[in-house]
Amino acid sequence: MWPWGHAAVGYLLYALFTYLADREVPGDVATVILAVATQLPDLIDKPLAYSFQVLPTGRSLAHSLLFAIPLCLLAWRVARSAEQWQAFAVGYGSHLLADSYGALLAGRFEMATFLLWPVLPSPEYPTESFAGHWIRLLDSLSSVTVDSVVAGALPMVVYQGLLAVGVAVLWLLHGTPGIQWLYRWLRSRTVDTTPR
Repeated sequence: MWPWGHAAVGYLLYALFTYLADREVPGDVATVILAVATQLPDLIDKPLAYSFQVLPTGRSLAHSLLFAIPLCLLAWRVARSAEQWQAFAVGYGSHLLADSYGALLAGRFEMATFLLWPVLPSPEYPTESFAGHWIRLLDSLSSVTVDSVVAGALPMVVYQGLLAVGVAVLWLLHGTPGIQWLYRWLRSRTVDTTPR
């Protein structure tokens, strides 16, 4: 799944969680934590596999439940509130779910063995580089035709994009949680360079 797909799935699941638990929209700090957590498995695994060749694939260490569960427990210990820990756990967990649900539903368990890496080996993937992933994205988009649109036979990246747009609308309706807090946080860290 592409980054925007992970962000969309994570926000949708967390928004549903907060609504069912408290009848509230996601909070500012929690939304920023959620956004980072939805990307974290790829931010760890892909550079370590593609750039440094320390991991076997871009879905191994940080995509493993054997890493994710202790990491979420650590987040629980260091979080300043239950809301922050829950946002992290939902964001991180949603990433693993989004990367594995298709294989699990199809009964292709060999494509989800990364969930138990290193006990089980990671599956082999057609591309194992950053450039390869982006080339694959562009290739899939070049296959979109009027006929494929009419037939609903679009590449998965298009469906992920549509999901991201839909969830972005939901985020806007929620009042863009996280943006004002992130802006204030970034402003508080900038150095004043005006002459005195």
